[in-house]
Amino acid sequence: MPEYHPSQERAHPRQMELNTRVGDGEEHHAEQTRLQVEEARAQAAYYEQRHAEWVEQRRDLEKITLQKTFFSENLNEVGTKISNCLKRIEMEIDSLEREEQSLEQIQGCLHGHLKILSAMQPQQWSPEGLSDRLREALPKLERAENDYDEAYVYGRQLRHSKLFDKKPGDAEANALSWAKLKEQLLSGLFFHLPLFLLILMTWGVASLINK
Repeated sequence: MPEYHPSQERAHPRQMELNTRVGDGEEHHAEQTRLQVEEARAQAAYYEQRHAEWVEQRRDLEKITLQKTFFSENLNEVGTKISNCLKRIEMEIDSLEREEQSLEQIQGCLHGHLKILSAMQPQQWSPEGLSDRLREALPKLERAENDYDEAYVYGRQLRHSKLFDKKPGDAEANALSWAKLKEQLLSGLFFHLPLFLLILMTWGVASLINK
């Protein structure tokens, strides 16, 4: 049978106290570990959320950048088309203005001839000095006829006007023309020169007025 010692009885409460402290320390350590784990999880969730937000922001940035690129390309394309169209319009306006000036010059020239020819009135000429008046008037009639023909030759080159495409009298191959009459006159086929010239002048003025 073991022998009893009083010192053993005194040591028992202290041992219990040490065991209690050890248990409290382990519990404190477990709580601290749990808190650390929760904090780590919270940080992980935070960084995961931040990463998701960053990914979303990057996706939005890429999307808006792509839209910006498309807009810039479309902007340049449309701007180039409009610029080229305006250049063509300006060229067309310049061409129209040049042709308008040409038509005004033709108009002024023919108007001047018509004014001169209309003022002649050969039916009112008296027999006295008729030859002189005819010699003076014939070159005017010839210049008018030549300018009229040249107006059609030049006018057919205009891009914006169809006015001179068809010349009146071109289809009348058998009609009496000024060139034929002048040729017959110069060849001496006409016997009565003053009378013929009077008829010729009357016909020429009437022809130009009716054209």
